Amino acid sequence: MGAIAHLLPPGLDLSDPPAAFLAAGEAFDGQGREYILFLDDVHLLDSTSATLVGQLIDSGKIFVIGTLRSDVVLSEAALALDRTESIEHVALNELSQDGVEEVLSSVLGGVVERRTSYELHRYSKGNLLFLRELVLGLVHASALVRSGGLWRLVDAVAHSGGTPRVRQLVHTRLSRMEPEAMKVLETLAVAEPLGLRELARFTSPQVITTLEKADLIHVHGSQRRLSATLAHPLYGEVLRGGMVTSRRVEILMDCTQRILSHGARRPDDVLRVATWQLEATGEADPDHIMQAAELARYSHDYDHVLHLLERLPGDRATHATRLLLGEAYYLLRRFDDSERILKESYETAPDMAERLSVAIERTQNLFWAARSDEALRINTEALAETTDPAAQAALRINEGAMRVFAGQTRQGMRLLESVDEIPEERLRLYAASMRALGLSALGRTEEAFELATRTHSQHLDAGQRIAIQHPSAALSVLSFACAAKGDLAGSQRAAERGHREAVADNATQPAAWLSYDMGRAAWLQGRIADAHRWFTETLALGLDEGIAIVLRPAAAGLTAAAAVLGRTQEAEDVLADLETYPDVFFLPGEDSLGKAWLLASRGMTTAACQVLFEAAGRAREAGAVTSEMMLLTEAARLGAAVRAAGRLAELANDCDGAYSGPQLRFAQAMARQDSDALLAAAGDLEQIGALLIAAESAAASAKLYQREGKTRRATAAANISADLAKSCQGAVTPGLLNLRLRGPLSNREREVATLAASGAPSRKIAEQLHVSTRTIDNHLQRIYTKLGITSRRELAYQITLQEGAVHEPRG
Repeated sequence: MGAIAHLLPPGLDLSDPPAAFLAAGEAFDGQGREYILFLDDVHLLDSTSATLVGQLIDSGKIFVIGTLRSDVVLSEAALALDRTESIEHVALNELSQDGVEEVLSSVLGGVVERRTSYELHRYSKGNLLFLRELVLGLVHASALVRSGGLWRLVDAVAHSGGTPRVRQLVHTRLSRMEPEAMKVLETLAVAEPLGLRELARFTSPQVITTLEKADLIHVHGSQRRLSATLAHPLYGEVLRGGMVTSRRVEILMDCTQRILSHGARRPDDVLRVATWQLEATGEADPDHIMQAAELARYSHDYDHVLHLLERLPGDRATHATRLLLGEAYYLLRRFDDSERILKESYETAPDMAERLSVAIERTQNLFWAARSDEALRINTEALAETTDPAAQAALRINEGAMRVFAGQTRQGMRLLESVDEIPEERLRLYAASMRALGLSALGRTEEAFELATRTHSQHLDAGQRIAIQHPSAALSVLSFACAAKGDLAGSQRAAERGHREAVADNATQPAAWLSYDMGRAAWLQGRIADAHRWFTETLALGLDEGIAIVLRPAAAGLTAAAAVLGRTQEAEDVLADLETYPDVFFLPGEDSLGKAWLLASRGMTTAACQVLFEAAGRAREAGAVTSEMMLLTEAARLGAAVRAAGRLAELANDCDGAYSGPQLRFAQAMARQDSDALLAAAGDLEQIGALLIAAESAAASAKLYQREGKTRRATAAANISADLAKSCQGAVTPGLLNLRLRGPLSNREREVATLAASGAPSRKIAEQLHVSTRTIDNHLQRIYTKLGITSRRELAYQITLQEGAVHEPRG
């Protein structure tokens, strides 16, 4: 009766259960109080207590809140209590990865990097108790820190099983096991997964059954083979952490001998044996090491490739192993180490064919290290050395791929016309992806989408035969193709899928680009807070992992998003670093978006438009049609529609897909100040998912209707704009603010009003806009008259008030 003894009358006689239960019930009557009884671990109640609690529930004398494990055998009395009619069950299931991310963001009070939420989900398996103790321990150990606006893991592996509370919880769970069962758990902790046949050589089937019933191990079936793993990753972490070295070596050598004694017939046996031998003794059969490294490469486990090949005896290294080692360094962002190994391999290659393969690997390493000039020089030198037409074609394709990604769209695409003729599958698929990027940039969006889709499918198929770049990279290309043709939701889906796959496989470089794709898709949709979140993650990942090539576009996107969200100081800080990042970007001109929107947020829309037109000129020079259209549309949003519309009309003739038409119709309607056309354009833009521009188009329509005296239409358009703006997560732009100002201000008056409201004196405004101080004062007088105010203070208040009216995050 321990659970409720403190509530029962003194001297309760349990020798007569019916009388005792009646007396216990009466003890709850007549006190003018209502009782809520909390029972932790209901399954541990003794039968007498369970029976009494059930009767008290049935009589309505108490309300019970209890916890009950789902993996325990209940006593009959506890089972009866669990089945009481008035009991309502609330399942506390394991959290999904998204659930873990949501909980972490709420508890930590900020955005959590996806890789971090993935790792914590992997270690905790969504168990909220384990997750809590992990997070507390990691924060205490400064292994989970806030960096660059994100919560990120500094060293998950070193601390995942090291918190005292986690060790205590796991030890409590495992301490009930017999010594024979503990041996099995220790073996799996060191060498999982193990086939059931292999495991049966260590113990009896009864022990395996007992462990499975206790939910300490899981048995999986795949390809006609049953294998066993520990039921929870933390079990392995804790068991390994408490294991002496001699015991670990004993297990590894025992497992190795058992597999070798049966011929190591399975494909992954060589990988396991080589890994176990190196861990146990520091040495392994060189042939096994080389085979194991190839197997690890196929699964994109380049950390494992490095672990194996760095222990290969020097006299056993071959051209192939050096090439593989260089590739592993490159994909792990150790670009200098890769260049050192590949340069040595290039100089010692036994023939021209091998030299060519190293040259291409070298150029890609240097290119992704943001050393594009060196990469192109080496490619040119290799081209001059060979007379083989096939080799020359391959090198020209390689150059074309690099030039497309470097933003030299037209020049690169001329070299990629014969992609399908390249016999080497790995290079052919890489070049096809770059060609799809180029087609998207040129405005041939339907062709780009078809090629990107086909290339991704071929990439997945090729991965079964050859070692190739992680397939998530092909989804990055597909995401961009979707965006270029106006399928913004499809762009987001492709990037989301690819990013999850890349994070799960620790494919850091594709993950960086895919997080950028997520940000760009969100920006185009007008989900500005989401764009800010993903650009932040891209920039942090690029800085921490040394992926320099993503820094410039990530910084530009983050500056723009921060500016539109009103975080001007953050935007200024990020923009200050942008020019120090490498200028290698396949979307020429789009790296100026941040500067333009920062200027616009300060009210300097004329200067912002000039930046955008200059950026559009760079895109035009490179042949990047879709980027040029985007930049011109941004200028139209900021008041330069008359100047932008003509060129947009020319570009629309060369660009297919669903995006070019709505952009053009919006700009033309803005240029003509056509209220009906602007409202129609808002509908077109909403249809493709460009919600923020749609909201601005509807706002401009409402203002024109108001000026025309069409009050009912003005109200309807304003309501449409407000509804669209609710999905834009707090965006504040001149186009939205324009609707909220009561008077019909011109673009120049609105620009002056915003600058004056920020506190800038007339002289300063005049210098920025290249006009006289008298002109600014005249503008201000007209603004005061139109808005019905008399001072700058009232102007600042009105603009601040109106910003608040549109600063309404979704939900």
